[in-house]
Amino acid sequence: MMNYMIKADLFRRVFFIAGSAIVALAAFTLWHGQTASDDGHDHDVESAEMDDEEHQNISLTQRQVDAVALRMDIAKMRELDATLKVTGSLVLRPQSQGEVASLMGGIVRSLLVKDGQSVSRGQVVAMIENTDVVSLQRDYYSAYKESEMARLELERQRQLSSKGAGIGKNLQQAEKNYQVARAAMVGMARQLSQLGIGTATVARGRFTTVFPLRAPISGTVSQVTASLGSYADMQTPLMKIRDNNAVECDLNVFEKDINKVKNGDRVRVELANLPNVTLTGRVYGMNQYFNDGTKSVAVHVRLDNHKGMRLLDGMYVSGLIATGRQECKTLPTDAIVSADGKKYVFALNKSSRNGKFEFSRHEVTTGVSQGGYTEVALCEHIQKDQKIVTESASYLASMTGEHGEHNH
Repeated sequence: MMNYMIKADLFRRVFFIAGSAIVALAAFTLWHGQTASDDGHDHDVESAEMDDEEHQNISLTQRQVDAVALRMDIAKMRELDATLKVTGSLVLRPQSQGEVASLMGGIVRSLLVKDGQSVSRGQVVAMIENTDVVSLQRDYYSAYKESEMARLELERQRQLSSKGAGIGKNLQQAEKNYQVARAAMVGMARQLSQLGIGTATVARGRFTTVFPLRAPISGTVSQVTASLGSYADMQTPLMKIRDNNAVECDLNVFEKDINKVKNGDRVRVELANLPNVTLTGRVYGMNQYFNDGTKSVAVHVRLDNHKGMRLLDGMYVSGLIATGRQECKTLPTDAIVSADGKKYVFALNKSSRNGKFEFSRHEVTTGVSQGGYTEVALCEHIQKDQKIVTESASYLASMTGEHGEHNH
């Protein structure tokens, strides 16, 4: 009996311990599930916050708005220049390009410039050797001597004639001989001058086998094809020179818009590789024929001062031609900021939370700028009467983590 009671008590203890363990396990499982559920909720909040960040939403307090003197207004209609949107490229006219070639074949003895080097008109850029130039110098030397002898004879006949001892026929012949001799000498001198050989040295009997090649224009050396010791012929340029300071712009205008464009129209263009740089200029002419490929006419634009900028022939541009006046939607130019080649504005959201001002960034398309205002095409997310930041927009741009610049 005693043994039975001991066994029953032991059974009850084991059952109690097992039951407690089951209850503890169930409680732990319930607690862990609730925790996992709470963690999932936190992740959703973080995801929502990230979405807000991607949409560039910014919150400011009234104190912050006052501190940066932030001002807002709606986009308003104003009369600005009517514009024509066009594309084209930078061009370098033939008058601003030069080639360095030898007027007489010869061996390249020295190259005095390199690709990319700036040169002035008349600067010596290479030296060529050809023994045939000695014969040309000898011919000039003989012509010079004959011209001098003819000049001295003419002076002698004039002196005789002034004293009444001369013969008129001899004086006339002396004048004729001098004119012929001098013409021959001048012709030879021009040939030497084209080769860059000075006649004063040759007239003293000093000849050379080497002559210089000079830059035909001021500009930058490009495409040096010659090498030391190579043969320079008259048909092949040794190098080219380009005056990129004289670069202009050709804009393609389609047939339907030709009559809108006239000489003197103001132009604003942007470069594809320099989106934050704007060039200005004026129309001064246009081609009188169509480009068969684009069915457009090239309008010639002379750009305003752009010295110091690296503008090259063939660079792609997009631009606006101001063809008149028009009513258009505008914002103060300071309301527009640029980042990564795009233009943005900051709009005040209609709803606010916790007494804060909420702003969202939106990309816009801009047109002509005039008198501190810029033509804009707002995106569909901005309502008609929605206020836009017009002053201190750059402060909001800095809060997006990007270095925004005002549109000029």
